[in-house]
Amino acid sequence: MPFLGGCTEACGWFAASISVLGFGSFGAPIKSKTISKLDIHPLVMQSYKTMMCFLTCWLIIPMGEKFRFTSWGILSGLFWVPGATCGIFGIRNAGLAISVGIWSAMTVLSSFIWGVFVFGEPIRSLSETCAAVSILIVGLVGMAKFSAPPIGRDKRSGVAPQGDPEKVKLTLSSPPPSEKGIDLESDMGQNLNAAVAKRKVVTKKRGRN
Repeated sequence: MPFLGGCTEACGWFAASISVLGFGSFGAPIKSKTISKLDIHPLVMQSYKTMMCFLTCWLIIPMGEKFRFTSWGILSGLFWVPGATCGIFGIRNAGLAISVGIWSAMTVLSSFIWGVFVFGEPIRSLSETCAAVSILIVGLVGMAKFSAPPIGRDKRSGVAPQGDPEKVKLTLSSPPPSEKGIDLESDMGQNLNAAVAKRKVVTKKRGRN
């Protein structure tokens, strides 16, 4: 590349730092309240990313790079679009920390296999590199595991209710406080009435004992 003709190894580290910042932060807007309210489909969000890639890729032409086309770019896009779309779906449902932690570990392993064993990229020590990759993957998987929320988390408060199981059921099945009322004829209303009645029966039995 003409504009990288005099670039040293420091340029690679600088580009890698920008890549870390960009790939680590691109999912933050997906978790915003505005996006959550709009409930945009992950493929639509990915189309915005693809559009920005298309618009910004032309910036290298003024730097001295000639326009060239290769079918390998199409193949790369066929891998990138489905993978990034599933990544957006994962961020919206499992969370930013968990999703990125899991796919980062798998990305490290996949990229390592492609680079070392397929393309034959030179490394100083294969055994030490494999050990380092293994440690990194274990750390990322551990981060994702222990970042997972407790089972039975209340979607409104984000805190898993504790205590009596019947109270937990009532907490999770009851509507948000902001709602003005419940239609007693609806399925939710009937389920809530049944839960309350069951709770009263259990309380009476405990009182008699």
